[in-house]
Amino acid sequence: MLREVKFLPRVGKHYDHSRWGKRVMVLGESHYCANPSEATANITQRVFEYLFDSSCDHEGWMNTYTKFASALSGQQENRFSAEAVWNEVLFYNFIQEPMTAPRQAPTEEQRVAAQGAFFEVIEHYRPDLVLVWGHDRLYDYLPNVGHQGADCCGVETWIYPLSDGHEVRVLPVQHPASAFSPSEWHRTISVALEN
Repeated sequence: MLREVKFLPRVGKHYDHSRWGKRVMVLGESHYCANPSEATANITQRVFEYLFDSSCDHEGWMNTYTKFASALSGQQENRFSAEAVWNEVLFYNFIQEPMTAPRQAPTEEQRVAAQGAFFEVIEHYRPDLVLVWGHDRLYDYLPNVGHQGADCCGVETWIYPLSDGHEVRVLPVQHPASAFSPSEWHRTISVALEN
């Protein structure tokens, strides 16, 4: 039961049987809404519907999702081919309140308030690997419970043990809206997926 989750994750139709043989969750930071009334429970699903809708004009923010899909697949994806990749994963935004301006940092209260919902999501969906967008910010917001995992290609990892003993490995990656190299991150993500 997801009692604390305000913005439901977008669960790809192949999440439970992905091409990697693992359940992969991609963790973003927050939704930006100029109009807070748009911040409904299904906002994450609507973002992806808009992304893949050929009747919608291309917007700059879409490149973030396309670049990350390329890092996952190891191929140059476009806005529409990326849909097949996103259907393999679950996408969830950590902060459970909409930001009112682009690149706005959440408050300490918002970061702390989001932790319960995050644990609900990982307990419910039981990912094997969580890829965190932002090793300099979002990764530092995550709850400091669990234990350090083995480094992956020089990148530190964290482990969250679930109530049934399942371990969720967390790998921080560079945010794909920054100077992100899909080919470089594909190598690191591939190693994480093999372990």
